Amino acid sequence: MIRIFFIGYFLLVYCSLFSQPNYVNEDGGTLQMGNLDVPFLRVSETSGNKIVGSIYLNEEWEQATIVNLSNNKKIKLLARFNAYHSEIEILGEKEISALFTTDGIEVTLNNKSFVPLKIEKRNKAIFAEILFKGKYNLYKVFDVKIIRAPSDAKLLNLESVDRVEILNDYYFNENGGEAVQVPKNKKSMKSVLPSNFLEILKKEKLSLKKEEDLVTLFSLINSN
Repeated sequence: MIRIFFIGYFLLVYCSLFSQPNYVNEDGGTLQMGNLDVPFLRVSETSGNKIVGSIYLNEEWEQATIVNLSNNKKIKLLARFNAYHSEIEILGEKEISALFTTDGIEVTLNNKSFVPLKIEKRNKAIFAEILFKGKYNLYKVFDVKIIRAPSDAKLLNLESVDRVEILNDYYFNENGGEAVQVPKNKKSMKSVLPSNFLEILKKEKLSLKKEEDLVTLFSLINSN
């Protein structure tokens, strides 16, 4: 099936729903959508174990606003963020689609702002939460960890539970280039962060492990 199709067709399907606030083409905006990546394989499907947790930041469908940053045109749709694939899923009448990572769009969902991002060691762009915009941008990249129940849990008469945990790392880039991960320890700082980052980090006594400190760091570095 073709990966990309235009939402113009999608909006025609929903023309009868324009009276509802969840499906609004505010300014004649268009965007691209496609099929979801390979669905998340719940380990319980093959192991028979109970599964706890979710691959979604919020499993409920919520209204998302997609903005074309070049002309400020907007579209509102029902969506949710899939942390396993770092995708934004769009709810259709008969199927769920994935929002294509087109350059120049920004998505507001769950009180967060997501943008397409190319990061090291990934062969395609993903959606990441943007925490600070400037010459140096700061991003929050989500991922999923699967913690499987011990293989002998049932033999030991223990509850067989597979757990899904959402994790995150922080990335940054300069002038929209490929993003690299913010180092988590001082040893790797010098090889990744520019010297002026290190000076401000030390002067302000900020931690690379605290999100609020990272936002402060990028705010200060971009104001210089």
